[in-house]
Amino acid sequence: MKKLILLLATIQLICTAAPQHIEQQAANLYTILRHADDAYYNQHKSIMGDAAYNALREQLDRLISAYPELAEQPSVGAPANGSTNKVKHSIPILSLQKAYSDDDVQAFLGKCETNQLYCIEPKIDGLTVALRYSNGLLVQASTRGDGKAGTDITAAILASGAVPASLTHAPEKLEVRGEAFLSLPAFEALNDRREKAGLSRLKSPRNTAAGTLRLKDYAEVANRSLEIQIFEVLAMDPIPPTHTQALALLKSIGLPTIESRTATSADVLSAISELNQARTKFSYATDGIVIRIDDRAIFEQLGTTAHHPRGALARKYKEVPVKSRLLSVEWRIGATGKQTPVAHFEPVEIQDATVQYATLHNLDYIRAMDLQLGDWIQVIRAGGSVPEIIGIYSELRNGTEIKITAPESL
Repeated sequence: MKKLILLLATIQLICTAAPQHIEQQAANLYTILRHADDAYYNQHKSIMGDAAYNALREQLDRLISAYPELAEQPSVGAPANGSTNKVKHSIPILSLQKAYSDDDVQAFLGKCETNQLYCIEPKIDGLTVALRYSNGLLVQASTRGDGKAGTDITAAILASGAVPASLTHAPEKLEVRGEAFLSLPAFEALNDRREKAGLSRLKSPRNTAAGTLRLKDYAEVANRSLEIQIFEVLAMDPIPPTHTQALALLKSIGLPTIESRTATSADVLSAISELNQARTKFSYATDGIVIRIDDRAIFEQLGTTAHHPRGALARKYKEVPVKSRLLSVEWRIGATGKQTPVAHFEPVEIQDATVQYATLHNLDYIRAMDLQLGDWIQVIRAGGSVPEIIGIYSELRNGTEIKITAPESL
């Protein structure tokens, strides 16, 4: 009997082992996602849009779900860069689990206790920072980095004036987490100043906010109207029993805090819908809505994964893709000599605009997407403006598709 059980287990392992092409696909996905994480967390720039990144992440998650042996040690973000001014976080700064539909939100609510309040907040598209106060004085500010360690940005934060350098009636020990950003009016004013000075206009408020915190010209930092909104207490003695009370306390001692509202589980979806409709009135860019349990004890009891707390969720905005067909890929040479693949596809109408081109970023991205000439593809306008391919309809392949090759000079 033992031999039979061992034989059956061996057969099962053989049957469920990932095929070689699936292993290669997973390796391609890991490669491009690492590049994207490094660019986003360490270089404060994006090599692809959020929708494309999330599509690749979902694709990898599906492969891991089918073939668990493909999973690598999960991580958040990317290691802090090689600068010497690293800061180790006293409490890990995790990411958030993402949801792309109301069904995902309902599944999250089902895993939590239903007879309680949830906090609903805008998810600002900025740079996460950690602030440490001691006896009311700001003693350290750092980027999130990989969640375990970040880069010291204390001088830039003090120069920006985005948060008070000193607080009145503050707890002896206080650590908070917030989002640094440039409001849309501040970003336009900065670009107007640059244009008058003969400088090129900057493209992204989020990347500009991150770049501002890396400047050593603190007069320029102070002139850019950087803002921070605090959305979480990391450490305080004592910590209030609810998230709502914690934010109220932070606001009472002089910290700018995120606008938060509470809703019962039955009202969460309608609260999300209302906030989604109101986001066009915000002075800053958002990339989703955060839902988290208000009761801190229950939040802590649910615990965390290596990636995210189980008591919070980010409801992401997701554009509906339009179907087109990939016709060709052109490798364009930029001013620095770098070659970038650009997709040419059948023209489609998206949000009253005709689009037929989209950057494919690099060869790793093409391989991770498993993209081939002749594929039926999913196209969006990321952020309402930038054309991007976020996936393929693999079930529509008929065997006539052609592998995309890179120039020999690449």
